[in-house]
Amino acid sequence: MVTAGMDGKVKVFDVRKLTPLHAYFSKAPAKSLDVSQRGLLAVGEGASIEIWRDAFMSKQYKPYITHHLPKSWQVNNLCFCPYEDTMGIGHSGGLSSILVPGAGEANFDTFVANPFETVKQRQEAEVHLLLDKLQPEMIVLDPKQIGSVRREPQEHQQIKSQQALEANRAAAIMAGKAVVVRHKTKGRDKPTKRQKRKQMNIITAKRPLIEAQIRSSSVKKAKTEDESVPRALKRFT
Repeated sequence: MVTAGMDGKVKVFDVRKLTPLHAYFSKAPAKSLDVSQRGLLAVGEGASIEIWRDAFMSKQYKPYITHHLPKSWQVNNLCFCPYEDTMGIGHSGGLSSILVPGAGEANFDTFVANPFETVKQRQEAEVHLLLDKLQPEMIVLDPKQIGSVRREPQEHQQIKSQQALEANRAAAIMAGKAVVVRHKTKGRDKPTKRQKRKQMNIITAKRPLIEAQIRSSSVKKAKTEDESVPRALKRFT
């Protein structure tokens, strides 16, 4: 960290110790400070700019570059241009720029910062940065869940099958009752016989359900017998 005070001192601090390492003296209180990508320190004081090289490594006794503004213009602000060997200076007379060899980083990493990137590349970089913040488990499908079938509990399956059986039985009964019974003559159309014919229609409509139920029960019984009785003792069951 570099600081400048009204006493004309420019101090280089070690942030880990919070103690000044080096101190430089300027002719006038510094108005602006800036550090380039390669570690050059620029100090704007009055009408002149001093650029120090390797100011953080060791104590320097002579500035690297000294630049004086014409017409005694006073420096207000200065800033190095990234990835370029230039520096912009804002002063009382306007804006100026000077060349500073070795100030910018010549070999830049496009994965970290690309000064020539287009708008599309910038948008893609923002998306990649957001994806890097996410955990892989949040954006990757679980291979154990893909292609698998979520089975319902056996109790729910039994309840659904029972409801379906009752609904089919009720539909069969309604279909048997809906059969039109022809009226017969000469004593053949008694109330008891009509009721008997209706009951036979209901039984006929329910017969497929009863046969299916018998078949399923026999299959279950055969399975239980196969599981409980050894193969050599089946003839005794």
